[in-house]
Amino acid sequence: MPCPSKYPEQFRRDAVDLVRSSGRSLREVGQELCVNQEALRNWVNAGDGRTAG
Repeated sequence: MPCPSKYPEQFRRDAVDLVRSSGRSLREVGQELCVNQEALRNWVNAGDGRTAG
C-alpha cells in the first residue's frame, strides 16, 4: 500500500492549474510552492492521463 501524500488533493489540483494557466515553468512554480519540480511534473502528467516514464 502506498504512503499517503503529504500534499492534500486540492493543493495538487491548484498547483496543476497554476502551472497550466501561468505560462511559467515547472521549476518556477515548484519553487514558489516549495514542491519538487518532478513531483509537480507527475501531478501535471497524471492530470493529462499520462504516466511518468
